[in-house]
Amino acid sequence: MNRDGSHLGFPIRVLLVVRWPVGGIRTFLRYVLNSLPNERFEFTVIGVDTDGMKALRSELAHRLKDSRAVAADGKEERSLLSEVVSCLKAKEFDVIHAHGFTSATVAVLPSLIFRVPLLCTSHDVINENQFLTFNGWIKKRVLYLSLKMSRLVHSVSNDAEKNLLDFFPEFPRNRSVVIPNGIDTNHFFNAQAHDVHALIGVDPSTPIIGFFGRFMGQKGFRDLISAAERIRNEKLLPNFQVACFGSGAFIREEKADIERRGLSSFFSFIPFTPDVSGMMKGCNVIAMPSYWEACPLQPMEALSAGVPFVGTNCLGLREVLHDTPAYVVEVGSPHDLANAIVRAIEEGNASFVNYAPYAAKRFDINKTISQIAALYESVV
Repeated sequence: MNRDGSHLGFPIRVLLVVRWPVGGIRTFLRYVLNSLPNERFEFTVIGVDTDGMKALRSELAHRLKDSRAVAADGKEERSLLSEVVSCLKAKEFDVIHAHGFTSATVAVLPSLIFRVPLLCTSHDVINENQFLTFNGWIKKRVLYLSLKMSRLVHSVSNDAEKNLLDFFPEFPRNRSVVIPNGIDTNHFFNAQAHDVHALIGVDPSTPIIGFFGRFMGQKGFRDLISAAERIRNEKLLPNFQVACFGSGAFIREEKADIERRGLSSFFSFIPFTPDVSGMMKGCNVIAMPSYWEACPLQPMEALSAGVPFVGTNCLGLREVLHDTPAYVVEVGSPHDLANAIVRAIEEGNASFVNYAPYAAKRFDINKTISQIAALYESVV
């Protein structure tokens, strides 16, 4: 955009600000950016240097005009701010697209200074526990002002938008838009199953419980450990293995907890895997015991692949699992989680295989892509 605010035309030049390009955010960007036409959109991404960022830069190499990674050294927000300013000084952009609330707070001041409209995509939900202290109150006000100064706030589910408006009822409704997440459903529907049993070195008859997520409180991995402990102690299954495809700062703590409970032989940790489609199909069931989500892609992927799925009735996840054969349990209930996992293994995958073609239509990313393209054009 010109300094006087007049648009130059195509391609629309987008500066992506992504504090943590991991999990669903990275997958969202890979799906959407790879599908938007080159002649209409040009992208530069700034993010924190993680395995996810390395994978993202590789996956989008042909779509990115430029990419910059800042060190994960505890000063990420300051470094991101510096890089955003540097990019805006060096080149004109038509829109800044912040992915996540923290990215929005980083990008809002450069957006105002350089007069470039800010679009925020909310990939998470707001929790009152984030704002209990005085510093938390300040962070809440900063977040609200950052969102209010954005041209639009895009929520990835109806649950996520309701959560946003419940916390900030004064936020202008006409600057809030819902575009549900989607995935490349054909990729998961047609994926070939990977031999996970061979990968982790267990007998082919051993049921595989897959966990695909970060090792943090929100994802409920500790509940999965407790569920595995119950399955072992009560002999609900003769044998089983939890295959963990994830990352996160608390992996050491989780491994220590598993060892303390004497469960080490029941858990396998697989290094970072960019494409998990075949790994999902190699599992007997996938468990997602989250405490909250915005609009998770993992259940869309598993359901499109025809893999039995167990999830909680938490915010965001419940919206995706509605009207599917997935097993839904209460948040924070390892007892119910264990029962659902055992039931899923015993009942097999027939209902999920039958549902997969419907999931492939329901969660198709093409609906999301066309709406994101229109969103960019409406902002500039």
